[in-house]
Amino acid sequence: MTKLTHHLVPLLFVAAGLGLSLIGLRPVVADLLILSVYYLLLAGSWNLLAGFAGQYSFAHIGLATAGAYGTAALVIGGGLSGWAALVIMPVAVALLGGGLGLVALRVRGVQLPLITFAFAGAFAVFLAAASDITNGSMGLQLPKLVPGFDRSLYLVLGGILAGLFFIVQNWMIDGKLGLLMQAIRDNEDIAHGMGVGIFRVKIAAFMITAAIAGLAGSFYANYVGVLAPSMLSMGEMGYVVAMAVIGGLGYRYGPLIGVVIIRSIEYFVRGFGAEYTLVIITGVALLVVLFFREGVIAYVSRLMPRQTARWRS
Repeated sequence: MTKLTHHLVPLLFVAAGLGLSLIGLRPVVADLLILSVYYLLLAGSWNLLAGFAGQYSFAHIGLATAGAYGTAALVIGGGLSGWAALVIMPVAVALLGGGLGLVALRVRGVQLPLITFAFAGAFAVFLAAASDITNGSMGLQLPKLVPGFDRSLYLVLGGILAGLFFIVQNWMIDGKLGLLMQAIRDNEDIAHGMGVGIFRVKIAAFMITAAIAGLAGSFYANYVGVLAPSMLSMGEMGYVVAMAVIGGLGYRYGPLIGVVIIRSIEYFVRGFGAEYTLVIITGVALLVVLFFREGVIAYVSRLMPRQTARWRS
């Protein structure tokens, strides 16, 4: 795929969101697509951090939850609109991610996943314990962007946010930052020897991807309207990681393919055995790891090298 094609993808998502809002989708299908945007933002931002920068953080679902509860605080406590929260929370969560990164990114190897995992776990405990602030497991309610059950606006907004994500991704991957991130991922010591500002690049990647996670959380809060600590479960983080890995970690459209596969499984399984959804997704992830280690996109690229050789770039 050429760079021109990559830069047309955001427009396709915006057009798709607008078109889908006009055709009158069934509520269950509209819900599936709208929440798929939430997972695309999370899986895509995690892929940028882990797949392109080589930083395996498990704080992403915690950062998204911070964006969601921060939105509730602005709307309920601050009297602002959900639209304002969509603008404010990515900046606020980017700063939170930068603060976490100042601590977490000074370590290497297994210590980074452990520190970020501890952050997510501690945040989950806080949300459950601080029931006077968060309403604990009972859930926190906030008004939606649009009263009622009309999902058309959310389909349009979802298309815009998905398009915005791909604009940011293209800017990162195709620019100097993307080259430096991949240099650090491939060999941090050699990158350091060549004069790359390792810590500066890591912090930039961490803050940008944290901002995307915060945007995802704010979008989720504005759409669902009910927040609970279960949003921060490790199962949710596992979904995000599985989406990136199944599609192709380190590939530009890997998370998109992963989201399509996993969300499709959820949709078709719910009719006859929703309780087995996690088991089936885990099985699919194991099959991919065992037989298609670089993900579905890598496997397809080997079958059709001329058409897909540049999907990673």
